[in-house]
Amino acid sequence: MKKFMLPLALGVSLLGMGLINQTKSSAQGKTSPKLVQTAKKSAPAFKLKNKKDKIVSLSDYKGKKVYINVWATWCDPCMQEIPGLKKVYQAYKGKKNFVFLSVTSPSDLKYQNNNPIDKERSTILAKAKKKGITYPILYDYKDNFVKAYGIRSIPTHIFINSDGSLSQKIAGGLDESSLKYYLNKLK
Repeated sequence: MKKFMLPLALGVSLLGMGLINQTKSSAQGKTSPKLVQTAKKSAPAFKLKNKKDKIVSLSDYKGKKVYINVWATWCDPCMQEIPGLKKVYQAYKGKKNFVFLSVTSPSDLKYQNNNPIDKERSTILAKAKKKGITYPILYDYKDNFVKAYGIRSIPTHIFINSDGSLSQKIAGGLDESSLKYYLNKLK
């Protein structure tokens, strides 16, 4: 019986490893997990709130290439990628066909998130100020965004083509060169 179990366990382990599709960063040679989009499909609609509690939706960016960084203040990989995100944002913010957004899910009662991924909004804003974040921060409410995009880990990076199709959804951290690579792949 033991002779049979060892090869079976090894085979299952190898099969499991093959199910995780990974990409290499073009510049760094690092490997990061990637969720593959196998068929062209529309990006899920979303409604978020901006700093003035005005509703922002995907339809507001019709015809534009959209990048969304999902993060939280307590997430070390999220904090590590902020310097690279800031540099890329500075390079892309003047391009009229690109939109660069960040999303978090605050725990404040007014956002009505049943499963918030972050702390209260005041903590988010304090961390953003301390880190020098100048790109737009949007807030999930009623778990709308987290459910629509099936967010299971953070950071997560979402890339949406100008035709509204979902290009990539990548769970895990991205370095600056990888982020530029995926932005340049947007159509």
